[in-house]
Amino acid sequence: MRKLVIAVVTMLISSLSIAEIISVPGSDGETTTAYWSSPNSKAVLIFIPGGDGSFNIASKNPARPSWVLSTLYDASQKGPGLDLVFVDSPHSLGMRGGNIAPRYSKDHLSRMLSVIQFYKEKTKKPLYLIGHSNGAISEAEFLNQSPDNQKLLAGIIFSGSRNETSIDGPLNIPILFLHHEDDANGRWTSYSNAESLYKKVKALNQGSTQFLAVHGGEAGGDPSTSGHHMYQGSLDEAANYIWNFIFKHNLPK
Repeated sequence: MRKLVIAVVTMLISSLSIAEIISVPGSDGETTTAYWSSPNSKAVLIFIPGGDGSFNIASKNPARPSWVLSTLYDASQKGPGLDLVFVDSPHSLGMRGGNIAPRYSKDHLSRMLSVIQFYKEKTKKPLYLIGHSNGAISEAEFLNQSPDNQKLLAGIIFSGSRNETSIDGPLNIPILFLHHEDDANGRWTSYSNAESLYKKVKALNQGSTQFLAVHGGEAGGDPSTSGHHMYQGSLDEAANYIWNFIFKHNLPK
C-alpha cells in the first residue's frame, strides 16, 4: 500500500511539471511560450534561450523545464517560488558561423515585448528576464531599444553572455551577470568579456549590479552547447545565484 501511495505522489509531482503551451499574440504574429506555474509563486522568470532560439517546444511530449529552469522549478514547489516562461522563436535567430543578426531584428524584439507585456498582465507579478549566451544579446537589445522597456521588468540576468553583448544607458534596474569562470567557449562567450561588460554597466546603472562566477562542474564536448558554458555539473550553484538575486535582493520583504 505504501509503495502505491509513493507512486501516486510521484506521478502527481511529475504531472505538475508539464508546461502550459501559450501562443502569445503580437503585431508580428504569435510567439509560442511554455509556462510553468508554481503554488505561492512571488515572481515570474522569463527565459530567452541561446543557440538559434528556436526549439519547437510545443512539440515536446510533454514539455518540462530543463537546464537551470528545472532546478528552479523544483525549488518553487517547496514554498514561495517562481513561475517560469520559456520563449520559443518561430524561426531561427542565427547561430551557425556566428551569425546573430536576427537577435537585433525588429521582429524578434517586438515578440519579446509582446511576451513580456502578456505575462505582466496575465500574472500581475514582478517579471525577471534571463538570457543565456546568444539570449543575452536579445536582452541587451531589448533594453537598448527603449528606456521604457526596463520599466516592465523587476530585474534582469545575463548568463554566459555573448562577447558582442553591448548595453547602453541610462539604466535603473537590478542586474546580475552570471558566468562560469572556466567557460571554454572563449571565441564567443569569454569570462573576461563578461567582466568588462559588467564594469561598463555598473558605471551606467543606478540599480544594483552584481557579477557572480560559477565554479566547479565539468567540461563537455562542444564548448558552445555543453560543459562549463552550460553549467554542466554546477546547475545547482547557478540556480542558487539566480534564486538569491531574485528573492534576497529584489523582491519586497
